[in-house]
Amino acid sequence: MEVKLRVADPAGNITIFVTSPVERNLYAKVANELLAIKEFRGEQVGFIERHEDGSSHMEMMGGEFCGNATRSFGYLLGKEQESQDAYKKTVTVDVSGSSEKLDVEVDYEAGTSKTMMPLPEKIEEVETAQYGSYPMVVFDGINHVIVKGPRREDAFVQAVLEAAMAKHKCDACGIMFLEPSADGMEKRYRMTPVVYVEETGSLVWESSCGSGSMATAVYLSKQKNDGKYVYILKQPGGIIEATVVKENGKTVECKMGGPVSVSLEKTVEVKV
Repeated sequence: MEVKLRVADPAGNITIFVTSPVERNLYAKVANELLAIKEFRGEQVGFIERHEDGSSHMEMMGGEFCGNATRSFGYLLGKEQESQDAYKKTVTVDVSGSSEKLDVEVDYEAGTSKTMMPLPEKIEEVETAQYGSYPMVVFDGINHVIVKGPRREDAFVQAVLEAAMAKHKCDACGIMFLEPSADGMEKRYRMTPVVYVEETGSLVWESSCGSGSMATAVYLSKQKNDGKYVYILKQPGGIIEATVVKENGKTVECKMGGPVSVSLEKTVEVKV
């Protein structure tokens, strides 16, 4: 089967966008084939669905929500609509894992893209028999467990993910290992993300994670007063900025962004 694709690089979280039509029942198989192509260094796959009315929808490989894919999708759609002098624009996107359309702010001169993010549903504790309990930020489509400290061993990751999925079933679940920044500056952190996607059975140590960055910012601002809080999260593949706005003790706005680039279209053969 021949598929057309474009490869996006949002802060190292390489996302392969399939731009040609593929039946949804083949998404998992096609995604696994593309992730196995070493040349792309892909960490996740999104499928762009074009509708007869001219609108587009981006469906992630497991139906999950992904912040980095969302802002990359907005960057790509904006390029398609771009006029010569349109260096900055806001693009509204329709993506899996979000019940509402989201606005993506793109700046082609700076090579950046920021997206509004779904608001968190709640923060709850995930308990493991061997490793204690950890906070989990629950979103529509994906959940993230926050673990303070450096990356842990595989047995720890499996135990926490199993407990998290048993606590709250979802399309995808991540663990964000969080450490203070080496420079000691407030609101700057080092973060190492690992994400499991249920549909494809994939577990990836990602170069960066957009929704995980947002979950971390929500967690860090949990006890904060009303106001705007910006966190800089340095990850293996780059830096993501996550912003939380709080009013009356609740999170009312979430935004996440950073650098992004998108390749020219390629054609590859996959076996399905």
